[in-house]
Amino acid sequence: MSKATLAREAVKLVKPGMVVGLGSGTTAREFIKALAEARIDGVVLVPTSVDSEILAQEVGLGNALRPMWAVDHVDLAVDGADEVTRDKLILKGRGGALLREKIVDYAADMFVVLIEEHKLVERIPKASPVPIEVVPWAWRFVARRIEREFGGSARLRTGEGKLGPVVTDNGNYIVDWTPPGPLDASAEDRLKAVPGVVESGIFSKRRDAVVLVARRDGTILSF
Repeated sequence: MSKATLAREAVKLVKPGMVVGLGSGTTAREFIKALAEARIDGVVLVPTSVDSEILAQEVGLGNALRPMWAVDHVDLAVDGADEVTRDKLILKGRGGALLREKIVDYAADMFVVLIEEHKLVERIPKASPVPIEVVPWAWRFVARRIEREFGGSARLRTGEGKLGPVVTDNGNYIVDWTPPGPLDASAEDRLKAVPGVVESGIFSKRRDAVVLVARRDGTILSF
């Protein structure tokens, strides 16, 4: 099943007049395009990255775009993920939008996560590092502190097609941390307590999320 099919399923949850948070990444891009095709009246859109904002403008949704500060609430947020466990411990942020994604996704009344079946895992992280958005001035201190306190290795993310580190939409750097083993829900708060950490890609506080999984046999699993 394609990401586009999964995105069209998620669009069915959007009602006229809703405030909808737009995630970031390849699956979220399909949702934005499907939303444009649906032509739902009065929808207000809050993008979580410049990438999603530009795409929404390009597909004709520009007039519906609003920054987070301009809305009082978010009815629905739809986003992809890098890895999700059965008990809804979610890993996100390979696209670099983790802080804005977390603000919008945590604020939403309903949070919907769209993934393909191979991203449904028994533990996190399985194949992806844990992205950590950090204050640029302190990135090396933060990386070494994480290695000392939690083990594993933490490396500054550098960009393809540019020199130097990846810079987020908020002007921060990203440290990719490979822990020595699987993480539990407490890791989100423990990482956030390290001075210099802005946010991490561990989403442990939305166990009420609706996860839609595109299965290999063409069906959609929802849990």
